[in-house]
Amino acid sequence: MAAAALASIRRWREDRRAWRQLAAMHERELQDIGLCRADICHRDRDGARRPYWPP
Repeated sequence: MAAAALASIRRWREDRRAWRQLAAMHERELQDIGLCRADICHRDRDGARRPYWPP
C-alpha cells in the first residue's frame, strides 16, 4: 500500500512539473506543439481530456 501511495505522489509531482512547463510557454510555442492555452488544463498524462488544477 505504501508503494502505491508513493507512486501516486511521484506521478502527481511529474504531472505538476509538466503543467508548469507548459504554462510557462508562449502561445506560439504551444501552437508549435499542437496545443492552446485551454488544452493545458484539460490534458492528463494519457491524453484524456480531464480538468487539472495545479497547486
